[in-house]
Amino acid sequence: MPRTFYGPWRENYADYAFEGNANRGRFPLGHTLILPDDREYKFTLNDGTVEVAGNLYQSVAAVGDHNNTTADVVRAIAATAISSTLGATAAAVDIYAEGVVHVNDEVGEGYSYRIRRAMTAGAAHAAAATSSVLTVNLEPGESVQVALTTASNVTYTRNRYHRVLIAAAPPTALLAGVSPGVAALDRFYWSQVKGYAAVLVNLTLLAGLPVQKSIAVAGAVETVKRRLQVATTGSVMSVTFSQTGQVIDQDGNATGVAVGLSISTATVFDISGGIANNSPVVGMCVKANASTEFALIDLNIR
Repeated sequence: MPRTFYGPWRENYADYAFEGNANRGRFPLGHTLILPDDREYKFTLNDGTVEVAGNLYQSVAAVGDHNNTTADVVRAIAATAISSTLGATAAAVDIYAEGVVHVNDEVGEGYSYRIRRAMTAGAAHAAAATSSVLTVNLEPGESVQVALTTASNVTYTRNRYHRVLIAAAPPTALLAGVSPGVAALDRFYWSQVKGYAAVLVNLTLLAGLPVQKSIAVAGAVETVKRRLQVATTGSVMSVTFSQTGQVIDQDGNATGVAVGLSISTATVFDISGGIANNSPVVGMCVKANASTEFALIDLNIR
């Protein structure tokens, strides 16, 4: 299981050979490295392309045909394997090693289990063809807590740090950290998740303000933005009208916003909907640099 390694300077620049299985690395995926200055990294395997320094990376996006799948056989309490019939997408050998299988519906729902580390090929699971059965072996010490039936629905999730790729715009999965740019293809390396790091910039950053994964540029960050969610409150009001205003960001971009307002008999204004983030926050800007350059960011990726 992943633990914490307090390492020396430059350990964050080390990379490690990949021997063809899901994890023949020196450490389990997600193992933590902490340097003397408290910068924090996670042990990660890249996706078969050379790492790009200062870019944000993410985990592999979920496969719809591997979600909400139906268990093919009964699994008794204390069973150490779980299986189900996949949809029309195959699963390569050990892609779910060190990941999670959880029961998302029906009998046994609400329980999640860690999948075995694949130190030898097929230790986590064999390959499964389209529309066939995938059987995953659980981590030693893990076992089924509530017996599964053929009505149980299970979902498979890859380890966050297995075969990472440059974060899409907008991201399509959990962020896995910022690359130090030292790993060749098919290599294990340390992905930074906390502390000061140089990160690719999109648009204008402001020192002292939070940044999020860019919604327009892969691998980059931008100043945190909010979006308005338009909805009705369901309140009974006597008069309804719309008022249009402008929202201007630090880049000078103006957007016309139509806000639906309702007047009650007590002349109280109710604004429909709410405000939400549109991309995950990754840290705070320490030193702002120009768009397409690299700024110093105090990362806090969870």
